[in-house]
Amino acid sequence: MVFVVGAVAIDLIAMRAKFLDGTSNPSDIRVGLGGVGYRIFSNLEVPRKFITALAGDPISRWARDALEADGGVAIQRVKDKDAGPPLYLALMESGSLKVAASDFRIVEQSLSVSFAVQQIGEPGPTDFLVLDANLSTEVLAELVRKYARSTRVVFEPVSVEKSARHAQALRGLFLVTPTQEEMEALAKDGCQDYRRSRGIANVLVTRGKDGSWLYDEDGEQHFPPERIVEAPDTTGAGDLLLASLVSCLHAGEPIRAAVRSAMRRVEQGLQTGDPL
Repeated sequence: MVFVVGAVAIDLIAMRAKFLDGTSNPSDIRVGLGGVGYRIFSNLEVPRKFITALAGDPISRWARDALEADGGVAIQRVKDKDAGPPLYLALMESGSLKVAASDFRIVEQSLSVSFAVQQIGEPGPTDFLVLDANLSTEVLAELVRKYARSTRVVFEPVSVEKSARHAQALRGLFLVTPTQEEMEALAKDGCQDYRRSRGIANVLVTRGKDGSWLYDEDGEQHFPPERIVEAPDTTGAGDLLLASLVSCLHAGEPIRAAVRSAMRRVEQGLQTGDPL
């Protein structure tokens, strides 16, 4: 079983070759269900459960209905009338992220440790617990403390700012998956020194078109992409990579083979234009 604890969001993605500052930009705008935790959950190919929080406003009710149709979802419902929906806004310029903004206060402020623990139960050593950095520092630290010794805990940093705020809690994990920028926010020393000092089994650093670097007990290995895929929207590519990697590991693949398989899955998704 793979448990994912994190955010679901309403994604608003605007795509354009180049945005002009200080004016309205006619764009191709996509609206849909997203959020790092949800995208990881939705791309898993193994038994899974998603744990999140939502309020009762109309947008959140739409998201809740869509989630519950998926099955395998536990939602902490927030009755506060002033609590708004989780939102993510991104400007994609020629397929690359120009800037993004997010509002996940509903998850940060309302998802409780007790609710998450009740839904997770007692996972075993072959299970996975995936935590995204949209959680509050208190919730993430407590879930790491409770579960890192008994199951395979994975941390997805989400962003530079959010990865930095959780830095102190990241010890004894099975896997951390930062971008290069997020890695620099987590540690000033080298990736291998960071991994060893924190007791983290694996660190997978993604660097876009340059591929990924895995740091584990056997050293460092670079995984270049098999092909470079130009896509108008790469939102969710990292989440698909993590979901595919965890699915392969859950099926028993060694981590280096699993990284290769996961990268191929992302390249296929970008090439076909499938929603990520």
